[in-house]
Amino acid sequence: MQIKISLRNVFRNRRRTAFSLAVIVVGFVVLVSVLGFVEEALLSTKTSLADESGALQVATAGLFDNTSKGYDYLIDPETLARVVAAAWELEGVSSVTWQLNFAGLVGDEAGSTLIIGRGIVPCSDLQDYECIVAAGSPLDESSDREAVLGRALARKLGVQPGDRVNIATGTVSGNFNAATVSVRGEIVYALEELEAQLGLFPISFVQRLLKTDGIERILIGLEDVDKADAVAAALQQRLTETGIPLVARTWKQLNPSYESIESFYRAFSGLAMMGIAILVFFSVLEVLTISFLERSREIGTLRAFGTPRGRIFGSFLLEAASLGVIGAALGAVLSVALILTFNAVGFTWTPPGAAIPQAIRLGLSARVIIMPILTILVSTLLSALFPSWRNSRIEIVRALQSV
Repeated sequence: MQIKISLRNVFRNRRRTAFSLAVIVVGFVVLVSVLGFVEEALLSTKTSLADESGALQVATAGLFDNTSKGYDYLIDPETLARVVAAAWELEGVSSVTWQLNFAGLVGDEAGSTLIIGRGIVPCSDLQDYECIVAAGSPLDESSDREAVLGRALARKLGVQPGDRVNIATGTVSGNFNAATVSVRGEIVYALEELEAQLGLFPISFVQRLLKTDGIERILIGLEDVDKADAVAAALQQRLTETGIPLVARTWKQLNPSYESIESFYRAFSGLAMMGIAILVFFSVLEVLTISFLERSREIGTLRAFGTPRGRIFGSFLLEAASLGVIGAALGAVLSVALILTFNAVGFTWTPPGAAIPQAIRLGLSARVIIMPILTILVSTLLSALFPSWRNSRIEIVRALQSV
């Protein structure tokens, strides 16, 4: 019964109520859009970093800390096999691969340029570059003296799939070595600057080029990237127990810039939430104050019939809560419809320094909807506290004399 009366009072002045609801709905939609953008941006960043570096990496401490001398960080085949076996015993591991990188020169008789060579295991589930191949084809299990170059690097060299280029670098022992490879394909990489230097090679070829049977690092993929810390701790314990002198690092430790990115986005969403809360607070406060003051005689009559002040105070709060619930419900429905429509359109943009257009999406999760609901309800209730208290404390005679 009390709820029915509160709803009737809420819609007593429809124009004023419509204004309040409009402010709440607009604020709700804006806040959901901000939170959805932040959630999707963090998820996209986390996923891309984990795909690039692996959810976990295992290597020597010197490699991670950049204190190695020469190639003393290389992992021998026996240790590699032991680490891979230990990794597959852990729950949640989805893929394991390894890399051997080098820096050298690439070119032909016309000239050469710097190349950052990445020796990979072709057809790995963890590092699958097939989706970013712009021309030619990716490396496969039969690939040997072949390379996939960054598109910008291929343009710089003036080569295309099917052409041959020379690769030169220093070996593990410090000697000079060179080889000729066929360009199998071109890739479009996320960072244009790296695309102008990156080359992918079968790891077996890189080992022969550097004259070693070792590898640089082991990359481990997980079914749930958020469990990287727990899996890394378990793997590190096994490495220590078995006497393997390697360390496990998570994707967050390998990409310390992510914490700064996350802090920025969280601060941005927090400021947006605060701004919307203040907007709703003052807008609803003004409307409720006018509405409650216009009902002074009604309050005086109720008080004259013995209605307690607490009940009047509670009834006003219930009206404010009803207004907040209705506004939040309308905002939630409209927000979901707008997000689904926005994501279906498929907007994209190319960030500065990037070569691949990035999709602009808005995340839609329980948190994205619940946080604005709580913000709206709390802000609405807080805005009703003072006018509700003031009207519940008004003197009966003075209230009855109001026009």
